[in-house]
Amino acid sequence: MLAAACSGQDGKVVAKIGSEKITEAYLQQKFMEISPSAQAYLATKPGRRQFLDVLIHERLMLLAARKSRVAGDKDYKARVKQKEAEMKEMLQEYRDFTLTKMWVENMRDGELKVTDAEVLEYYEKYPYKVTLAHILMPSYEEAEKVIRKIKAGADFDRAAKEFSLDKETVRLPPVMFGEFMPELEDMAFKMRVGEVQGIVKTPLGYHILKKLSQERTTRDQAVDRVRKILEKKKFDAYLAKFQEKAKVEVLDENYK
Repeated sequence: MLAAACSGQDGKVVAKIGSEKITEAYLQQKFMEISPSAQAYLATKPGRRQFLDVLIHERLMLLAARKSRVAGDKDYKARVKQKEAEMKEMLQEYRDFTLTKMWVENMRDGELKVTDAEVLEYYEKYPYKVTLAHILMPSYEEAEKVIRKIKAGADFDRAAKEFSLDKETVRLPPVMFGEFMPELEDMAFKMRVGEVQGIVKTPLGYHILKKLSQERTTRDQAVDRVRKILEKKKFDAYLAKFQEKAKVEVLDENYK
């Protein structure tokens, strides 16, 4: 009801406190912050009056604070300056995020565009999805000890829970070709179901794989996944080409 009353007259001044003004638009904004259970009462005439009194009281407090010695206090100014810096950083992050998001969306209609023919061709070449379990170790030597235990008859799942760095995700979700880590992909799709293979190095560490299943994905199920795979491949290729022109250098030895 209050929102309807404000419609078409948002700039109307409802009350003045010195040089300060409270407009219909401000009233509506503050009204929408109130819980729905209280809005019914505040939509009545007594409720609106009481609501306005609260806003007037808040504005009087602000005016009094602006005229107080606290307004010139170093601590107050330091807090405001810190908040301004935080907001400036947040604004820059928002600019960067929004620009990148809109750029990618724009690329989807150009450089990243995937045709139906490309999707069909890829699906016919890679129609399967596989489910894997893995053990992740920090060094080749430690991975070698674990794979020896498994080859000697140790249970893979038990070994994974005992030794793997990635105990929470021993069993990986089913993946199609192109959705998995490139270093492991060829091996994963060539392995037989039930087979254990390794050791393969990736940026995460040293992997031992067990193939749990392989099944053909229907075309309807695969279309969206394949389109995303091909889009990512085009995106990675675009960035790789762009990186050739941009100088990328890791300076800290701990990150090389």
